[in-house]
Amino acid sequence: MSAGPIRGDEPEFFERPSAPNQWTFGRRLDESQLRYCVDPRDPDWEVATAIADALAQGLLLEPQRYVIDSEYVSEDITKVYAILLEHCDIHMGFKLIPGSYSDWAMLTRAYYEADYVFVTADPDINALDDLAPTRPIGATLGTAAHIRLVSYLTALPAEERWPAFPMGTNDLALTSLLNGTVDVALVWAPTLWAKQREDSAYAGLRIIDPAPLPPTTLGVGAIMLSNETFLRAALDEAISALSADGTITDILAEYGFPARVEQ
Repeated sequence: MSAGPIRGDEPEFFERPSAPNQWTFGRRLDESQLRYCVDPRDPDWEVATAIADALAQGLLLEPQRYVIDSEYVSEDITKVYAILLEHCDIHMGFKLIPGSYSDWAMLTRAYYEADYVFVTADPDINALDDLAPTRPIGATLGTAAHIRLVSYLTALPAEERWPAFPMGTNDLALTSLLNGTVDVALVWAPTLWAKQREDSAYAGLRIIDPAPLPPTTLGVGAIMLSNETFLRAALDEAISALSADGTITDILAEYGFPARVEQ
């Protein structure tokens, strides 16, 4: 998925997509460019742009950025397919969720890893274990972290379980934390980072230790059409090289972005 609005685990990712007039798109003639898409709805889109530019440079290609413009909160998979077909060789910002993508698509290796994090505004809560059983958690629905939380709660006696409210998006989980509906939110760390850059209302939120749960970490890479096997191999090599020489780490540090390079 996109690291923000597009989720790879949604059922439509397993359907065979189509796009208007898709038969009119042939193989592009200019092989000297790396055409990539970024989506401003993704919290990491500026970081993804810098990484994509570095990948293009590493491959001795000219970077060609396409910024997706949409009024929707998220796109269905047919739209993602059409965007790839018409505008870009790779679409940055998809979580590497095993078994979550159909045969028409493939992903690069991860260019960074990030965490789902527990967040609160309460100064007395330093770990999830400090939260009283009666105090609610707002968790972004359907994520690996949400599934792990629900599994943990199911194993507890009923009187020891935190109320866990599923939230449709990371934004909703954070809003529920600000307005006092929940005492802790479980969200994608890059979303919190983006919110705190954009709006001072989020400045007082802080990440706490997930104990007694282990951290939930996912890699993020780029999606492409599955017939682009040569490009995928070249990109994986470039990601490995830029990870090893510190280029991607430097980009993450420049933005203060809450992620790390896969080791």
